[in-house]
Amino acid sequence: MLLDSKGAGELTKAGDCLIQLLRAKKATLQAAFDTALVADELRRYQKFAKPGQPSPHIVQLRQQQAAARQASSLSKQSYIKAAAAFVRSAGIEVPPRVTLEVFITHWIDANVPKDFVPAA
Repeated sequence: MLLDSKGAGELTKAGDCLIQLLRAKKATLQAAFDTALVADELRRYQKFAKPGQPSPHIVQLRQQQAAARQASSLSKQSYIKAAAAFVRSAGIEVPPRVTLEVFITHWIDANVPKDFVPAA
């Protein structure tokens, strides 16, 4: 399914899509981590902030939080787009009433080895 039938070791379209999907999943996890990190830091500093105009540091943290949220949204969109391309090219049937994101996450957990690292 993922390697060419000619035996040359070249990836099929489904294999290329799987690599893109795994990269998108990695980007999604990184964006979620970054968002949580900035939110925690902002909470820590806002807890002791004096009332009134926010300090420049808090303003900078809010800007970082907005950028991290935007990156998280973009990475989630690219993950869903890569999942749709992989499902289409591999001929995998998504069950009804299950979102593509949930299905493909479970599929990756069940079918992709944990030590699999796509080439950069």
